[in-house]
Amino acid sequence: MFALSFGLGALVFGGFIFISPWFKGLSVWTLLCSWGIKGLAAIILLYVYTSVYPSRNEADIFKYYDDGIILSEIAAEQPAVFTRIMLGTWNENDMVYLNRLNYWFRSYDHGIANDNRMVIRVNALLNLVTRGSYGLNLVVFLALSWLGSYWLFRLFMELSTSKITSFIAAFLLPSAVFWSSGILKEALLFFALGGFLYSLFQLYQRVRLEFLLLGMLSLFMLSFLKIYILIALLPVVVITWIWARTKSWRMLGSCVIGFLSLFILCHVLFFPEWSMLSTLQGKQFDFIQMAKAVNAGSIVPIIPMDGRLTTVLALIPLGIWNVLVYPNISMLKNVQSILAFTENIVILLVLFGALLRLRDISWKLDWRFPMLVFSLAVISLVGMTAPVVGAMVRYKAPVLPFLWMSLSHYQVPYVKRLFTSNKMYQWLNTHL
Repeated sequence: MFALSFGLGALVFGGFIFISPWFKGLSVWTLLCSWGIKGLAAIILLYVYTSVYPSRNEADIFKYYDDGIILSEIAAEQPAVFTRIMLGTWNENDMVYLNRLNYWFRSYDHGIANDNRMVIRVNALLNLVTRGSYGLNLVVFLALSWLGSYWLFRLFMELSTSKITSFIAAFLLPSAVFWSSGILKEALLFFALGGFLYSLFQLYQRVRLEFLLLGMLSLFMLSFLKIYILIALLPVVVITWIWARTKSWRMLGSCVIGFLSLFILCHVLFFPEWSMLSTLQGKQFDFIQMAKAVNAGSIVPIIPMDGRLTTVLALIPLGIWNVLVYPNISMLKNVQSILAFTENIVILLVLFGALLRLRDISWKLDWRFPMLVFSLAVISLVGMTAPVVGAMVRYKAPVLPFLWMSLSHYQVPYVKRLFTSNKMYQWLNTHL
């Protein structure tokens, strides 16, 4: 039954891509190929979590779907309770229903939004239409993820004009493709990231209602998915927008100081008891304890947080190092780890090429630098709070397209010429 529903759903969306006039910048066969890659990645992800790691209770691709089924049953029993749960306005009397869900509440809470609930809610809404078909729900998640990747491709193309680099960043990076191809937060996150940034770019050109609505929806989703990604993204977006409008370092510096002052003031007035340092310390501690509890064999060296700013500053380069270096060659156990290792090698080579050009770079605030800052900020947060190889490979996936785009366009000129003068490169750049 799964194969039938998934296959038909994938064919329907593929047909939509084939006949739709909305998808531009790539040939229709390239678009269909990118959709086929998503479908193949989804099947591989299912195989991994049914054969390699067969425990359903520990598989994220099933956990949120299963809770969505329970929430759909509550909708049939008590529509009013279901509505309150979906809107986040439940009361004490509704706890008897919420306690039926296994992953609605977490065993730890550090003042950060529970991102499990967004995925559970989306599944519950889909179940009202798909009648709980896992295959159809999966196709919808894949379609949302693919749309996000397509919007990222369009954004990258507008900024860089390099079709091949943009296509690789949006559709071909292994970790990004793999982890965004299931009923997971990452699938929704790619939709939200792509929709938010592409809508902002379009609104900068001209205000249009459809992009305003897409931007609002994407911002709403980002705030309930991975809040740390939104926290890293917003300052970069605002600073880039100010620079694009003013081209003044003085105005930019004044605005940065103003935003920092406003942030501190809001923190003191509205969240006086919340501490970012304590939150990061708690996240790191819980992740390490959870890894030890399940006997994870891939915990990497890390400095334990102690609530001091100096420790966090020391952890920033270590976090980036851990994410970009692990898994190392001693940790290669299966195809998944080999792909992650190979991906890191390629990224490190591109990073080395960018470092060789440090002296020759004209440091201006174009699109490359904000993307690099955003991706490294998220990677450092992942590396310092989730020092487990499997988690790092997964959590870095949403920012890999930005890291790839920025580093690939910081390469030394002769490396660029080596690729762009190649006939195969030129043919692909024309015919993709």
